[in-house]
Amino acid sequence: MSELKLSVVLPVYNAEKYLDEAIQSILNQTYTNFEFIIINDGSTDSSLEIIKKYKNQDDRIILITRENRGLISSLNEGIEQSKGKFIARMDADDISLPTRFKKQVILMENNNIDICGCHFSMINKNGKYIKTIYCPLDNDSLLLFLTLIVPFAHGSVMINKRFLIHHNLKYGENENAEDKALWASMYNEGARFDNVNEVLFEYREFNESLSKLNGINLRNDNKKVKLELINNHYNTIREALISLSKRINHLSHTETEFLADLVFFLFWYKKDFKYLKLLKKVPFRYKIISFLKILKS
Repeated sequence: MSELKLSVVLPVYNAEKYLDEAIQSILNQTYTNFEFIIINDGSTDSSLEIIKKYKNQDDRIILITRENRGLISSLNEGIEQSKGKFIARMDADDISLPTRFKKQVILMENNNIDICGCHFSMINKNGKYIKTIYCPLDNDSLLLFLTLIVPFAHGSVMINKRFLIHHNLKYGENENAEDKALWASMYNEGARFDNVNEVLFEYREFNESLSKLNGINLRNDNKKVKLELINNHYNTIREALISLSKRINHLSHTETEFLADLVFFLFWYKKDFKYLKLLKKVPFRYKIISFLKILKS
């Protein structure tokens, strides 16, 4: 048997409504050389029965079931138990399109990437399409996104396990912004980021999602991570902004919006009037929107 390339880590807590679809989307991948680690985190609904049904059908599934310990503990346990070269994340209410693993493994191996995602579609709780999110593809845009938000959907990422072990990194450095904090730590250690230039994932959005319920704490933690990134990589971020401003007419709406947001923030935060020169290149409507965001923050 060939070397195990991939370990899929799926934490599950009371996910019976969408779990069938999530598991099937993994088992139907065109890339098949993986183990599928599913952690039942103390579910009280029928999630465990659903997982056992698929485990009886496919010996790639490894089931861990125990009392509830929370998402961070489940993610770290799954990674610790994994035997693959790469870790593929998956959430119990999302959907991986059939060629996701194949395309990501090719990108990771051919370009020596440490973490990658992909473009993704947002769907509602009933599976209805909302919109497509295009993730950054070049280094400047990736750093721009990483500084302000995240450069990919958490459940869509694939990570080089060796990089995590070598740098002693794991989830839990930040209680609320656990994924952004890990990505920032990886960047601090020199990780190479990228995204597959295709829609390979469907992310289910809920109005009552944990991120929204913990909105204030999450915003505060994200701000803390953002300031640490800026202080640690200020010159690199500044050079990225200058590079992006020179090709502003070719940036997407989201890239232009984020560019304006970060330039305004750094002007405000650093009191550096050199950013006014960059602001002159930003279309007026983006400047107004970003200025209003600063006033509200």
